[in-house]
Amino acid sequence: MRLHRMTFILVPLLIGLIVFGVLNYKLGEVSPPKARSIAFVLKTSNARSDFWQAVSAGAQAAAKEAEAGLTVEGPLQDMDADTQIRMIQEAADRGPDALVVAPVHDPRMGDILRDIRERGIKVVVVDTPLQLDSPPYYVANNHKEAGRQAGRTAVEATSGKLNAAIISDFPNSGVQSDRETGVKEALDAHADEYDETFYAENSEEKAYDYTKSLLQDKPALNTIIALSEPAVLGAAKALKERGQAGNVKLIGFDSSVYEIKLLEEGVLHATIVQKPFNMGYLSVKTALGLVAGRRTDQTTYIDSVVVTKSNMYTTENQKLLFPFIQK
Repeated sequence: MRLHRMTFILVPLLIGLIVFGVLNYKLGEVSPPKARSIAFVLKTSNARSDFWQAVSAGAQAAAKEAEAGLTVEGPLQDMDADTQIRMIQEAADRGPDALVVAPVHDPRMGDILRDIRERGIKVVVVDTPLQLDSPPYYVANNHKEAGRQAGRTAVEATSGKLNAAIISDFPNSGVQSDRETGVKEALDAHADEYDETFYAENSEEKAYDYTKSLLQDKPALNTIIALSEPAVLGAAKALKERGQAGNVKLIGFDSSVYEIKLLEEGVLHATIVQKPFNMGYLSVKTALGLVAGRRTDQTTYIDSVVVTKSNMYTTENQKLLFPFIQK
């Protein structure tokens, strides 16, 4: 009888001790850290844009390395501000820890990103300079220095006997303006030998028309510096039609398949090539640093490379020109 009574007392006591121990163990456990989430809105997600696909690949590599959540999206057209703004707002509404955005040039963008920052979401701007009351964290190609590289290349290509014209897209485009400033700084010693800047409004056809007129009106012209792919393609078409390819040095920017072909043909003398994979990688690393509260550089610049027909087949330049062919 005494044994049964003792068992009746000890069993509940043992159960209580076990439950207490389990609860105490659970309370003492360290909860796994919440995965950080990054939303990345590109200027375009078009699969035909090698540049932005490389940016996306760099962003994904950084997120995978840090075991962070990442969403990447963008409009199909790189000038579609309305769609990009909608995507930015929807991404912010999902409540990520940080938003990385390569903004389309649009006057609404500054206010939208300022409001998102005020909601406590870290914001990193990629590629396109953006003016805010409080400067944003910014990761981009150094567009002014890229412009200087183009200007110096033009001077070298003509042995200093320069007679040049510049073809841009828009006078108020942040990227184009910085490139133009850099070009003019490099050409400063040759101020009398370059014409005004012509704005082709992202139109290959307008760049073609400007180049035809320049070739007709300025027979001494020996250099055209085209600040965007449409400007390069339009100028190249006119130079080939007039039999001036190679005689007039065409200096461009970027590395589309069309520009690479022009480089191989000798129509494009040189092109200033960015490092988009690095841009995507470092932008996500910057965002993760902000989320973690680490000291982070306000601006991160990425150097460009001058690629010519003579150096385009080096291993490093092949990686830049054909990022998705390399194994």
